[in-house]
Amino acid sequence: MDADYLTHALTAGLPASVDSPFGFVRRRLRDKVPPRLPAAAPAAQGTPARRLMVECTECGVPGRLEAFRDGLCRPCRRLDPA
Repeated sequence: MDADYLTHALTAGLPASVDSPFGFVRRRLRDKVPPRLPAAAPAAQGTPARRLMVECTECGVPGRLEAFRDGLCRPCRRLDPA
């Protein structure tokens, strides 16, 4: 849960006036914030981990995400004058 999600959950459908700010916030927190999402199920034993593959934006060579800096493979970064 991030700050934007919490802000949206607390500010959606605000009333015209608030008599008790403390009571208002307590009620919003209790009624509007959904329960925690269940944790992701662990991968079954023997199931290979998924790896993200990307392509160089210049030449299209595939590779792992860690191999590309600014979307470029090593040879294309060497050709870039910047």
